[in-house]
Amino acid sequence: MQVGDLVVYDPAVTDIGRSEDYGLGIILDENPHYYFINWINICTDSQMLASPKDHIVPATIENVQRLREHDEREKKLDKWATI
Repeated sequence: MQVGDLVVYDPAVTDIGRSEDYGLGIILDENPHYYFINWINICTDSQMLASPKDHIVPATIENVQRLREHDEREKKLDKWATI
């Protein structure tokens, strides 16, 4: 991946909370360990967050679908945890 690519969090990564809070992102910069990403749901025009490279995948149809399925499972688990 490179600067300018559209990305999402890797659905296999579970320590980010709900990935839908981040949504899609665009890579603005990078260093050897991090991508600096403008996340559509949480960043304004001039903000970006550092995200570890191994937590990020391209925003392909398959990855977005996997992410949605992961979030649905998390919502169901959260629902049962509050009962």
